[in-house]
Amino acid sequence: LWTKTAQYMSSRADFVPVSYVRELSKLQDEAPATSWEDVHQMLSKAGILDHFSHIEEIPIASASIGQVHAATLKKTDKKVVIKCQHPHALTLLSDDFISLKIIARIVGILEPEYKFVEILMREWSEEAKKELDFRAEVENLESAIQSIKSMNASTPMLTTDGGDPIPFSVEIPSPMKSLSSKQVMVMSFCEGKRIDDLDQIEKCNVPREAVMNAVSQTFAYMMYASEIFNGDPHPGNVFLRPGLISGDRTSSNEDQGFTIVILDWGLAKRLAKSKRIGFCQLTYAASTLDFGLMMDAFNTLGLKLKREHVAEDMEGIRFLLRDMAPRETARRRVKAKMKTDMKRAKEKKKGERVPVESTAYPGEFFFFVRTNELLHGLGSRLGVDMKYLDVLKPFAERGLRDCETYMSVSAHPDPISREKILDIPLQKQIDEVLDDLQKSNAINGAQVCVIKDNQVLANTVCGNLGALKKNVLVRSDSVFVGFSVTKATAATLANKMVEDGLVNLDEPICERIWKKFCPSINPPAELLECMTVDDNITERWGWKRSITLRHILTHTSGLWSALPAKITLKTFAKVEACCEGFEYNAGAPEDTLLPINNPGSECTYQYLSFGWLVAGCVIGAYEAHHGERKTYKDIYDEVLGPLHSSELKSAGFKPFGECGDHDMAHVETETDIARLMQMRREAEAMGEMMENMTDDEDIEESQELKNRKILMEGIKGREFVLDPRLLNSGAAVDANVPAAGGRFSAKGIALFYHELANGKLLSPDTLSEVTKVSAIEAGLQGLQGQTSIANNSGEGQRTSQFGLGYQIISIEDAKNNHAFGHAGVGGSIGFHQVSSNTSVGIMFNKVGANKESAKSIINVISRHLDW
Repeated sequence: LWTKTAQYMSSRADFVPVSYVRELSKLQDEAPATSWEDVHQMLSKAGILDHFSHIEEIPIASASIGQVHAATLKKTDKKVVIKCQHPHALTLLSDDFISLKIIARIVGILEPEYKFVEILMREWSEEAKKELDFRAEVENLESAIQSIKSMNASTPMLTTDGGDPIPFSVEIPSPMKSLSSKQVMVMSFCEGKRIDDLDQIEKCNVPREAVMNAVSQTFAYMMYASEIFNGDPHPGNVFLRPGLISGDRTSSNEDQGFTIVILDWGLAKRLAKSKRIGFCQLTYAASTLDFGLMMDAFNTLGLKLKREHVAEDMEGIRFLLRDMAPRETARRRVKAKMKTDMKRAKEKKKGERVPVESTAYPGEFFFFVRTNELLHGLGSRLGVDMKYLDVLKPFAERGLRDCETYMSVSAHPDPISREKILDIPLQKQIDEVLDDLQKSNAINGAQVCVIKDNQVLANTVCGNLGALKKNVLVRSDSVFVGFSVTKATAATLANKMVEDGLVNLDEPICERIWKKFCPSINPPAELLECMTVDDNITERWGWKRSITLRHILTHTSGLWSALPAKITLKTFAKVEACCEGFEYNAGAPEDTLLPINNPGSECTYQYLSFGWLVAGCVIGAYEAHHGERKTYKDIYDEVLGPLHSSELKSAGFKPFGECGDHDMAHVETETDIARLMQMRREAEAMGEMMENMTDDEDIEESQELKNRKILMEGIKGREFVLDPRLLNSGAAVDANVPAAGGRFSAKGIALFYHELANGKLLSPDTLSEVTKVSAIEAGLQGLQGQTSIANNSGEGQRTSQFGLGYQIISIEDAKNNHAFGHAGVGGSIGFHQVSSNTSVGIMFNKVGANKESAKSIINVISRHLDW
């Protein structure tokens, strides 16, 4: 066992000193050998001596479990190798593991949060014991050979260092089952030299980066797209030779490419499909910085967390799969990360230092970590710079493409096949625009629906459901994440309750409907004690007490950047829990959220807080009026639910996030603030720095720069809330986020606005009042997304106009351009053009830099309908 530990340490050139690596490396294939007399006796007992015309008495390699002798078969003169087990390997390994298990159990008793060490030792011992039965290794070799055959058939088998592609092949020794037994195994002889032999790499005439890329591709395929992977890829088990394997496996073409040979399949890991999918999710999440998918991966793997710190967890997984680097750079990064982790551990309470539940640590994780760390050590030993995750990503994605979770589709026919379209010319024009947008890669999947005077003029779709659902086509009843399109549903509920007399727009919400929001006239003593004089607590407390529903609906509350201090993915999905985050908690005064300016004095877009503030008012107003506390969803269903038509409900209208029997589109994103902040966090943890993220060419106004800095500081450690893909995750499918979590089809949101505009939800007088301009924001923050059609846009200044919860939209070049609605960060939008009584729904599932997609579609509709 200690030999195996030394082999592992010798493979970690990324952090073990060079002198230790050099000396311990001898144990990879130069461990003490068993005498020839004992080997001869073992072969004689196995009854296979007569099958060989010659056996080399001196082993060509010796390691922890056994040693290997070159031999020649009598019948064919074929060169083979005989692997013989050291006589006392079973006894020594068993004794070592018993000792380690006892130590691990004692550690678990003394420090319960480290009880998972016992699970890891059990996993390692179970797999290591299999190494002692060479019949199991024969089966592993047979499976590995089939895996590589599948890889050859399904992948290009090309590697690169950034230049021209270089072909490579992979060889696995072929076992001879009839000559193998528990302690003796015969297999084909594979030519090659250790992969860390730099002269051999030079002989192959390929860059080291290309060699490491090919090795990483091979292990990625085995881990993510096959049933087995080698769990012991130290340099003594990975060989290299020039030339490619030809069809008969006996000759090679040395004029081009090279061959990787993977030996020693005693320590191999077979993964159940669910575990393999979990590791695919984990790796793909790390490569794309997808926080929600990472949490899905933890759930799939059975890895239960005692606490949720999404940013820290992402940092840990991405460090495991970090870029490969030469020895000195790698060691510097590892040391810096260890220093960062030790500092954080000291700041945590006992019992919180290990994030995983000790009894819910999947044993398979041990081999996943071990294999990846050994490959990192090899990369450092070869001195390569390589973006490891870029190599792993396509293989992890491939493993997920075949997963049922991302392939399931609705069984019933698409309702669009029965839809009566009244304006075919308009639909054709919209289709042409969508086609152009797809060809330019501006959009991925899309829906557009136009309704006028209760009749469908156009209803069309294109593309696929996006991200990991790219193989599934969009339907007319597929539901897309609406992001801020959802705000209109929350605003309508609030305005309906104002209309019904349950709340007054201008009463301070803390006085009657939400007393916990700001419960006392003066700031509590404990709040003053935990804040500084510079925080202006007394003044800001007074500001908070003056906040009204009107301030909230017009984005002038001063709480635009506020997030609940203890927000997690779990609480993010529950509106009531987030509402509590805005209330004063005497037990945690440091978490108090206060306005950053006097309410009513400045309009700044409340990207997430809008929904929670509205929901808190709605819940409190209902309770104050009816004497009964209900959830936000239950109140919506009671107040507005009966007013919605059955057609709207079946079309795809889910303001609370659930999808029902509708296909759910996945969000794709090219870049976002959350991703940039996470990358900065990780760079700092490794003692490195990124360039200033505020150097953004899109920032035009100094106020916008100021707001961006406030935003970044406010979400530090909670960056995941700004990741648009968060709502793709299983944990957030049913998330009730009233400012951003609704899921709609284009027809569903168009029908909503048509019913709203035609008096089914609010009276005409109320609607007229709430769709007047009440506030103007100068300088968008990038969180309103594709809203240029919702703004007055000049060359110098950009402004956004708000009514009471709705954006007031000015349509370019229209004769009568008054419209109201709401756009979302993904470019989706729903709105109603008043003079023509036309409602439009546009849904996209790609969040990117393009700002013109919805605008180009709306301009076509406007010209065609002569707005």
